[in-house]
Amino acid sequence: MRKLFIFLCLVPLFAQAQLGGRTTYQFLNNIASARVAGQGSNAIANTVEDLNFALYNPSLLRKEMSGQITSSFVDYVADIRFADIAYAQNFDSVGTFFLQLQYFDYGEFDRANVIGIRQGTFTGNDMAVNIGYSYRLDSTWSFGATMKVINSVYDTWSSWGLAWDAGVTYQIPKRRIAVALVMKNAGFQLNPYADVKEDLPFELQLGFSNRFEHMPLRWQITLEHLESFDLRYTDPTAFTVNQFTGEVEENFPSIWNNLLRHVVIGAEFAPSESFNLQFGYSFRRRQELNLDSRRTVAGFSVGGGIRISKFYLHYSRNMYHIAGGANQLTLRTSLDEFRKKKNEGD
Repeated sequence: MRKLFIFLCLVPLFAQAQLGGRTTYQFLNNIASARVAGQGSNAIANTVEDLNFALYNPSLLRKEMSGQITSSFVDYVADIRFADIAYAQNFDSVGTFFLQLQYFDYGEFDRANVIGIRQGTFTGNDMAVNIGYSYRLDSTWSFGATMKVINSVYDTWSSWGLAWDAGVTYQIPKRRIAVALVMKNAGFQLNPYADVKEDLPFELQLGFSNRFEHMPLRWQITLEHLESFDLRYTDPTAFTVNQFTGEVEENFPSIWNNLLRHVVIGAEFAPSESFNLQFGYSFRRRQELNLDSRRTVAGFSVGGGIRISKFYLHYSRNMYHIAGGANQLTLRTSLDEFRKKKNEGD
């Protein structure tokens, strides 16, 4: 247990900052689940009995989720579509597993030569097959890992890769507190697009959550990109001209601004198992996508879910930019519910 914590804490010392398109397979960072996306796209410490949370922190997977099947569809920006489907199964003598398929479709593009003459069209897509496993040590500690087999095809270029997630969650049931540490996308390319292998979007996250005792509200704070302390960058449009000297002064973000870029806030109001509402806010997303010329809702996300018979339907809206956002829809059910109904009928 102690060795695992030490390993996860030392990883950032050997990792380089990997933001801003420096890595390949960036689609692995996109969240398909509407319930998770509605809470700021980071909910690694939410211990609700929902497979969607375990997909992004395998240590949240437990045997009560056995039989759950969930599928999500996302209407993303620029006519991009992506979806996933996942299923969980528990084996008493081994542990609990899930199988997930992720698929991204970037649509059709015009192919042209160097002088702009069109020569047909081409397509691009990404796919990952993920196998997750968890082991619950006791009522407080749980561990999990996910292996990802990745395939990416853009026109005549293709690539294969392997990646792993690892997570550990500590809970204090009496106080409804959970703390989670997750390592995401540690891996490598098996077959690069060209001759040079690229890095994967490695990330380290730390999450805290708590549900109030006398209120059906769970709040959570997630610290993202802990592997890279400085998330700031030079914005060529962020400057002022000194009215006395005429010199151009760069408005580089402060250290406090940088610290807040690691913070994602989420909340879920769930008065019953059949109804819930989500809210999320990402400071970094707002800093990177907001406009100085007008007010926007960049960085905010909202969502809600309702139970209809044996199915749970969730919807969320993620606001990225005035040019567009993401509408996300998730449908979840449990095959065990249908088996129970069949047995009752017999």
